[in-house]
Amino acid sequence: MNKEILIIGNGENVIPIEQIKKFKNIICADGGYEHIRGKIKPLYIIGDMDSVKSIPKQISKIQYSIDKDRTDTELCINKAIDNGFERIYITGIYGSRPDHFFAALSLLEKYKTQKIFLLTNKYDIFIIEPFIDYRFIRMKGKTVSFFSLRQKTDITMSNGFKYELTGISLKKNNPIGVSNRIVDKDAGIYYEKGLLVCFLES
Repeated sequence: MNKEILIIGNGENVIPIEQIKKFKNIICADGGYEHIRGKIKPLYIIGDMDSVKSIPKQISKIQYSIDKDRTDTELCINKAIDNGFERIYITGIYGSRPDHFFAALSLLEKYKTQKIFLLTNKYDIFIIEPFIDYRFIRMKGKTVSFFSLRQKTDITMSNGFKYELTGISLKKNNPIGVSNRIVDKDAGIYYEKGLLVCFLES
């Protein structure tokens, strides 16, 4: 079984169709299907169906009440986890609805033990877990930002960045980790307390 899956939301800044086609498993969150209509057949369309125009008969749909207590994106995440997918990529979560983007960021934190990546046409956004020596391989020149999702995240070690963060406490209300740059062929970051979200130029 291919352990990767792509969820396509109804937002903007979706990754290019050529990149979408590289995924063998795709779920659409409601109107996210419009991004691939007539081009790719998803495994499912999931949601309250308030934004998808129509659904071809050959595509499976899982419909929920419009008064549900989870977003369409979260319902798709739950389905992906239930089906055993280990790496979940989500696109179509950014654009003219900043509240939807914030909701997607909140889901990153809620499902922090899962490997979930938010993909826009400019940035990849993901959680870096504590006690992991996270490496950025062959990414020299990429812009990268780090933000704490806790009151503070103490960086134990960093290397390969323009602004090194070793010994720095990133605080939730003081976003000094924004707009860093990878200046070496490889770079890395490690911490033990807190929770870190990374915005990496794609």
